[in-house]
Amino acid sequence: MGDVQPSGLRERKKKRRREALHEAALRLIEQQGLERTTVEQICEEVGVSPRTFFNYFPSKTAAALNLPEQIITPDAAERFRQAQGELMPAICVLLADSMASGGLERVRLKRLISDQPELVAAFTQWMGALKEEFHHLVAERAGSEEIADAAVILALSAMRTLVHRPTDDARPDAERLLETMDRLIAVRHVEMVSA
Repeated sequence: MGDVQPSGLRERKKKRRREALHEAALRLIEQQGLERTTVEQICEEVGVSPRTFFNYFPSKTAAALNLPEQIITPDAAERFRQAQGELMPAICVLLADSMASGGLERVRLKRLISDQPELVAAFTQWMGALKEEFHHLVAERAGSEEIADAAVILALSAMRTLVHRPTDDARPDAERLLETMDRLIAVRHVEMVSA
């Protein structure tokens, strides 16, 4: 009975271990490159077994990028379902929540992907999983597959634009996402200049 940990303590310990694995993977890949970094090296840095590593991340790439297995948390999904008002601002809040809870460190992530282009495939695959999960949730609220298709494409395009654009903008991610969507929509009204 004495060795049972309260769930809050257990969750904090798991979170710290996940962060340690991420930091070790990120540091080693920044120093050595993706190819020369092994799961075993990451585990040695943190003092865990490869089996423990795979309880947290499916690959060294996922560990370096700190891509969460559960992209949209149940709490974020429920807040989105209950949100009042227009669809697109609610979508921006949902995506911003997902970006924040995922621990995506944009500045370091951009640099890592720039230095290690082979990581782009993993990030793209993760974005595909996000799109599928996200589409289902948006379609549920919008009541239309067509509206969900357009909304998801627009929102993920805005998210991709933000991830790849350097900025010192300290405004909340949801606000920046909505503004980026507005800029993407405004492109439709730009007149072409003939040479």
